[in-house]
Amino acid sequence: MAGPGFGGHPVGPLLLLLLLLPQALVEGPLVFVAVVFRHGDRAPLASYPADPHKEAVAALWPRGLGQLTAEGVRQQLELGRFLRSRYDAFLSPEYRREEVYVRSTDFDRTLESAQANLAGLFPEAGPGRPEAAWRPVPVHTVPLAQDKLLRFPTRSCPRYQELLREATEAAAYRRALEGWADFLPHLENCTGLSLVGEPLRRAWKVLDTLMCQRAHGLPLPSWASPDVLQTLAQISALDIGAHVGPPRAAEKAQLTGGILLDAILANFSRVQRLGLPLKMVMYSAHDSTLLALQGALGLYDGHTPPYAACLGFEFRRRLGDPEEDDEDSGNVTVSLFYRNSTGLPLGLSLPGCPGPCPLGRFRQLTAPARPPAHGVPCHGAPEPASPTATMVPLLAGAVAMLAALCAGLGLLAWRPGCLRAWGDPV
Repeated sequence: MAGPGFGGHPVGPLLLLLLLLPQALVEGPLVFVAVVFRHGDRAPLASYPADPHKEAVAALWPRGLGQLTAEGVRQQLELGRFLRSRYDAFLSPEYRREEVYVRSTDFDRTLESAQANLAGLFPEAGPGRPEAAWRPVPVHTVPLAQDKLLRFPTRSCPRYQELLREATEAAAYRRALEGWADFLPHLENCTGLSLVGEPLRRAWKVLDTLMCQRAHGLPLPSWASPDVLQTLAQISALDIGAHVGPPRAAEKAQLTGGILLDAILANFSRVQRLGLPLKMVMYSAHDSTLLALQGALGLYDGHTPPYAACLGFEFRRRLGDPEEDDEDSGNVTVSLFYRNSTGLPLGLSLPGCPGPCPLGRFRQLTAPARPPAHGVPCHGAPEPASPTATMVPLLAGAVAMLAALCAGLGLLAWRPGCLRAWGDPV
């Protein structure tokens, strides 16, 4: 029996489909995707002096501290298969270099995570393929010292350190710290680890070691009770909030996650402007990368992203006036999703713009968190790889000519270098 409809008249299945169809059509086709994911499960980053398992590190973690585990490989394979199911109709069945570009930080665990993810996304790169049919997929990276897109040099940025100091001197922060006045010395006694200088950061490292050990079935020391673990998690959340939250959250984002957010938006614009066939950019990175990006979007919720967590940006072109090609006219929307340890993608809304957000509105709302046009203040002189680099007037003509050449040849032999030459890394 049909349910209540308009004016008391029942709405049949066909009429209901016709009513919903325009809403589905308005969103239009998917035109570009960017995904940022954390590496998979890893060994602890470090031990501590009183760690009962420190003498067995080589046996417990044969590939070394901080390295990807077999479970981490499995998690990334699963994430890659999820991406294949989500974008099966959007991406080609096999890897095509002109469609997909993958960038990783220069860590073993993120590089291996990207490769495992791609093995799930593209069948020819997956496990179990006959030798003659197996094809690896390239993953790109830059040296850590040069990476300002996925690893933010906050320690060497004087302005960021000033902002962080302002956060740690705030009354709420000091009150929370005072509440742990007895806990932190107790933690020092239990671990043998000095917390002088960076008490919260070092307390987080203890938590990381304990959580890694527990996840792999190792017994925890008697002092590591559920209450202690909960307190360590609260300490970690306070430390993260100081890095990505208020005060001056937007200015902190300009120096961290806003750089990546700006690059994602710029990549889409340049791909559209040059008519390039690039469909997806994938970033294999860290929890700190995702946290900074969440902070820039105003979406940090106090929780650390789990292993293989994924934040996705989906750009769709509305079906409307075909003559409206201006991105900011509202014919392009941005949707966000977040996939955590549940495996189910959760739709996210940018604060101030619920649902699929028109690109122009998305840019407007995120502008305070993205780097200003004149560059990031603490990175010194603009570098060629900077997403906010300003072209030197004498080189502008050459860059424009190269971009035009890329646009002309893009469909024949697209190269990521074309996009970078336009002034933005992929």
